[in-house]
Amino acid sequence: ILEPMITPQWYVNCDGMAKRATDAVRNGELKIVPAEHEKTWFHWLDNIRDWCVSRQLWWGHQIPAWFVYTQQEQEKISKNDMDHNDRWIVARSEEAAKEKAIQLLGCSADDLIMERDEDVLDTWFSSGLFPFSVMGWPDDTEDLKAFYPTSLLETGLDILFFWVARMVMMGLELTDTLPFHTVFLHAMVRDKEGRKMSKSLGNVIDPLEVINGCTLKTLQDRLESGNLPEKEIVRAKKNIQEEFPDGIPECGSDALRFGLLAYCAQGRDINLDVKVVV
Repeated sequence: ILEPMITPQWYVNCDGMAKRATDAVRNGELKIVPAEHEKTWFHWLDNIRDWCVSRQLWWGHQIPAWFVYTQQEQEKISKNDMDHNDRWIVARSEEAAKEKAIQLLGCSADDLIMERDEDVLDTWFSSGLFPFSVMGWPDDTEDLKAFYPTSLLETGLDILFFWVARMVMMGLELTDTLPFHTVFLHAMVRDKEGRKMSKSLGNVIDPLEVINGCTLKTLQDRLESGNLPEKEIVRAKKNIQEEFPDGIPECGSDALRFGLLAYCAQGRDINLDVKVVV
């Protein structure tokens, strides 16, 4: 029997950062296009909650926190005991954490034991640092001076809060600068029935298959290369058989471009029917 195990998590208080992000839109420093999405921005950030940033995964940026205790305290103190939260040291490096730990415990370096938290940061936390971290931050590099902040961010409307807001909050908090002054949100490409594209539904469309053409067999064989359960593969193949019994004829890039442009009038969603492009 597998049961979830409740363990302490790391949280970030976002109240101050969220207010700066909403103020930036209200005073015109940050522009969201189309403006109708400002409502979503304010809904999330005006009602912000503490952000759980720890994840129990094997990949990601490891949380820079160390649980510290002395040799004499082995097997007497647990990092999962909330009464010992004061034993957690957060620092930029292990060496800096070691200095803080020695000062906290009043012990020698030889008597000190440090255990780094195995958790990693939430993906949205790491990606929220993207605009300036790729430029060498926290160092004041030439790239950072030349290319940060940027001007325009173009992305999907579904991650306005999950990614865009995090970049804005962290940019303001860590660099005191907006990472960009305009956010352009494009419509979401869905299938002709308005469903989100999903491998299990077999309704994912590869633009290259529309441009260059593709046989029915190739469309179905692609499902085998994934990690779908056999039952889902059978269902997806059936959906593809019904949708593209003769495969997809070669359409070229211009047909795809014009097809997508014609759909843009729909607004929030582009319910893409490849047969219209064909």
